[in-house]
Amino acid sequence: MQSFSEGTKAQGQLLLKQFRARDCSERIFTYPTCHPSQPTGFCACDGPLLVALKFYAKAALLNLILSLPFNSLSVWTLRKMGASIGRNVYISAGAWIDPQFLDLLTIEENVMIGVGAKIAMHEFRISEFVAGRVTIENGALVGGFCLIGPGVRIGEGATVAGGAVIARDVPAHAVAGGNPARVVSS
Repeated sequence: MQSFSEGTKAQGQLLLKQFRARDCSERIFTYPTCHPSQPTGFCACDGPLLVALKFYAKAALLNLILSLPFNSLSVWTLRKMGASIGRNVYISAGAWIDPQFLDLLTIEENVMIGVGAKIAMHEFRISEFVAGRVTIENGALVGGFCLIGPGVRIGEGATVAGGAVIARDVPAHAVAGGNPARVVSS
């Protein structure tokens, strides 16, 4: 089992902070880490109790608000928590959006996100941590119960079919579906 020192964790946190800066042009951040069952330094649950409680309260509040059928409240809350969201965006009740890295989410104008859709801006793998900017461009439609992974860009006017698992970019005006998702028409 690989062991990571506090110095290695601190270095990873510093690099992640630099990546999260709005002027950073990179879309994906990857950092080697220990198995996620051990403290990695990338999770709020690894920190002091008050930091962890604050994060879990924020996550619970966001999940509660996203479960309600009040779109304007969902959009307002996401903006206040750091997401960049354009005008005329509709987020269906029951969507789930990663509460840890909301500043990495950009939803442009005239976008619709279907019921039960999940948008993740980070993931832990066996020996690495991955975070990525998710961008949903103007006029895109994200179908219900799909999963969008970190670092994905959904192009302008693109459609993601319901239940799709999106791990790669979807070109503008294309239709993508399946698991793993593939472009089925453009």
